[in-house]
Amino acid sequence: MNTSLARRRKFSIGKVIGWILLLLAIFPVLISTGYLTLNPENFSFAEQKATYTAHLTMLMMHIIGAMLAILIGPFQFLPGIRKGRWLKVHRWLGRTYLLSVLFGGLGGLYMATLSYGGIISHLGFGTLACLWLYSGYRAYWHIRNKEIEQHRRWMIRNYALTFAGVMLRLYVPLSGAAELDFLTAYVAIAWMCWVPNLLVAEWIIRRTLPARRREMIRAGRGKPQTAQTEL
Repeated sequence: MNTSLARRRKFSIGKVIGWILLLLAIFPVLISTGYLTLNPENFSFAEQKATYTAHLTMLMMHIIGAMLAILIGPFQFLPGIRKGRWLKVHRWLGRTYLLSVLFGGLGGLYMATLSYGGIISHLGFGTLACLWLYSGYRAYWHIRNKEIEQHRRWMIRNYALTFAGVMLRLYVPLSGAAELDFLTAYVAIAWMCWVPNLLVAEWIIRRTLPARRREMIRAGRGKPQTAQTEL
């Protein structure tokens, strides 16, 4: 009885969190739709309008890739879509998601060198783009080798980095509301939009490790000799 209640509660909390993430994911996508008009007057970042206009192709590659990845990602974590008749949908969405990460990451890496705020923001956004591409590659590599658990872990990391686009769009207006100096705030946001996300992802991954695996880590017995060894 208690076990059943705990499971229902855990499911309900997970469902609520999932809906919150999905609703938050829609927010930056709606804001970014102005870029799809290709009209600089609709760009939301006044300080970068001239830069964006001069590098429109790479900018659009980044924005469209990120928008698709942000929207597709939450659905890929739904348990029901990973089995039965929905499995093919999951696979095709997964391919679309990873292609979106590839193009979005390459565009983002290019645009990072032109980001507002100087070298510190260049490094922040550049590191984000590199990790985004790398984690996407690792997720792809593991699923190609049928290492489903490893694939799941790298997808959690990857979507945490994808979610940087959401956090960026939340932090910028919040920093404005707090009347912080925009340049200082933006340089900090170049790191804050993704580093905490990745830490939360690692916490989720370790919380969902199999119980025996956690016990072996705590006991210091070493790692199993299987594909499950990699975190």
